[in-house]
Amino acid sequence: MIERITLPGEIDGHGFLEMYLRECIYLNCDSGINYLPKPYEYADIQQARIDPSEVKPTAKYVLRSNLATIEALDKELSTQGIDIFNLHGVIKIDDNNYICPPILEVWKEKPYNGIPVIVDGLHRLYIARKRGIEINCVLISGEISSMLPVLPLTGWHEVVEQDAVPKDKRNYHPGIPAHWKPHELYRRRFHGSTGPRIVLSTSNT
Repeated sequence: MIERITLPGEIDGHGFLEMYLRECIYLNCDSGINYLPKPYEYADIQQARIDPSEVKPTAKYVLRSNLATIEALDKELSTQGIDIFNLHGVIKIDDNNYICPPILEVWKEKPYNGIPVIVDGLHRLYIARKRGIEINCVLISGEISSMLPVLPLTGWHEVVEQDAVPKDKRNYHPGIPAHWKPHELYRRRFHGSTGPRIVLSTSNT
């Protein structure tokens, strides 16, 4: 079940995270293709306790090395009172590494049907599901200007642990314009994330 959480605001970095999300865009720096409108600029952005079994993954694999990294990070940060499964904003781990809650999008249209879809944080959600625990996530819904290029899987049973990235890793929407490659439409990295849409104008300091 999805439970709404009262946000303490800037104190825990949620304002910082929301600022990044609202500035995120699609961008292909190499080909010079113009970027699309900021997809989250007018969206509803909230945080919620999520049962991982009630979300849909979009990747057909998790990497064992990444799972091991998450497990080690959880063990290390828990000694400092930080629960990576209950984050409310961006946490700075060191000068080069940050972590934020997993990011989900909700679309009412088929084939999403109102079920949260994983944009970022697959490995943490995978581990949380194996542990049988809920996890705090950023839930984005409402006025999202452009839909994900990837299709949701039918369920977690399609997600396989792998040692390397497989060739068959995602299903994409049919009809993506020929001048776009799917990876150019997918989300890219910002502070605390490994995948959401790239930030153009926000300072990284």
